Amino acid sequence: MSIAWGPHTKAAADRQAAAIREAATEPRHRKLAARAEAGEFTDYSDSHVCPITELHRLCRQYGLHGIAERVANGDFDATADESDEWMKSASGQEIAKELLPAMRGVLGMKLNN
Repeated sequence: MSIAWGPHTKAAADRQAAAIREAATEPRHRKLAARAEAGEFTDYSDSHVCPITELHRLCRQYGLHGIAERVANGDFDATADESDEWMKSASGQEIAKELLPAMRGVLGMKLNN
């Protein structure tokens, strides 16, 4: 898994992990929290096609319905600061280079050069 660790992305991973740990009653819940803490489910992680959807699926599968509901309600969605961190990351820049300049402008993406 490749993740651009900035302070905002790390904070998002920590929020997910803390919520899961608070609700954890089984060893698999604690393992899920460790995965979340590693950044696997943050919006800009490239570990899954849609990391936050995978977190929702696993929370439901593991009986963490309260956390799954929070995920569905957007409690763990990326912030603008996380988005900015991602845009400056290697992954974000790779995507930006594939876009036409006009589209980058619409999205507010700039190449680091």
